[in-house]
Amino acid sequence: MRRALLINIAVVITLSVVALDSASAHPAWGIVVDRNNQIYFSDIETIWKIDAQGKLTVFRPGVSGTHVHEITLGEDGNIYGVENGYEPSTQRFSAALWKVTPDGQSSYILPTTFNPPKGMTNWKDRAGNSYYVGKRDNASRDIFVLKRSPDGKVVTLAGNKKEGDEYRQVALYSLGGMAFGSDGALYFTANSSVGKLTPDGAMTLLASNLEIEDRAESPMPDSHLTPLFGIAVDSQGNSFVADYGNRRILKIAPDGKSTTLMREEKPWSPTGVAFKDGNLYVLEFGFTLPSTYIPRVRKLSADGTITTLATIGANSTPVVSQNTSGATSERPRFRRAYLLLAGLGILALTIVIWRSRRSDLRQ
Repeated sequence: MRRALLINIAVVITLSVVALDSASAHPAWGIVVDRNNQIYFSDIETIWKIDAQGKLTVFRPGVSGTHVHEITLGEDGNIYGVENGYEPSTQRFSAALWKVTPDGQSSYILPTTFNPPKGMTNWKDRAGNSYYVGKRDNASRDIFVLKRSPDGKVVTLAGNKKEGDEYRQVALYSLGGMAFGSDGALYFTANSSVGKLTPDGAMTLLASNLEIEDRAESPMPDSHLTPLFGIAVDSQGNSFVADYGNRRILKIAPDGKSTTLMREEKPWSPTGVAFKDGNLYVLEFGFTLPSTYIPRVRKLSADGTITTLATIGANSTPVVSQNTSGATSERPRFRRAYLLLAGLGILALTIVIWRSRRSDLRQ
């Protein structure tokens, strides 16, 4: 009886550790810069703000049990984001769409739902059309793009147009990052590829099936293809892409030629990018034990200077030697402490169970 109780306790603690580990396993890629050079970024739960003077503050507190992968800056100056959740009891995914005004007033555009409207995202063009990039299922490589007009009409811009109505959308965020070019074209990342969709509906792949160069140096050593997350576009049509698997920033010219613009050192890897006034702002995540992703923001200036602007949980991250005059936050990381204590608890319970078994065998 005592041994069974101990085993049950150990199982519960183990499941809690696994749940917390999985909750921090998907870094965010949302980062934007407004007209006043204020930077907003997501650490997967909380939205942070770095003002023009470099001060770091919480812009939108995280909502327990939900993730925010990406954010956008609207023409109206508001910050828009998608809140994603999961209900274990029903195995359903939930989604909500919110906005925050520059002065910090937060409201929901779409309350939490388990059945999000098809084609709705936080990515909108100047006419108010929203766009969604997805694929049929996890195993499929066929990418489709949906466009939703302000009146709710949804059309399939890319993919099998005859089967457009069958495409399933379970979230309000797309496969990867998205950005609009000055020519009105939509640029996006999807898995290991970069696509461009012109206003007339023609889609081209600027890069496809990018492979991991060095698995030993990659944050995803078991993967063959690299995941691409955030993307930004300048006025000349050059796209800047966060190549997470290769720990680098890619610059892709309009003709598809790509060059490596910036590389990250371990344990950092880029997830999000924003471009403004010739400067590239990069959201990075570094993995630290036992199971926590620490975000930081750096700026690559037009002259090649790299400056660290902010690091969340600075005491848990490596010291950066390049212009480390940026802001830092000492926000408590209770999840790490809980995981450590839970691990020690499992070890202690294992020893108790082992001794109990030995005692039973002797009797």
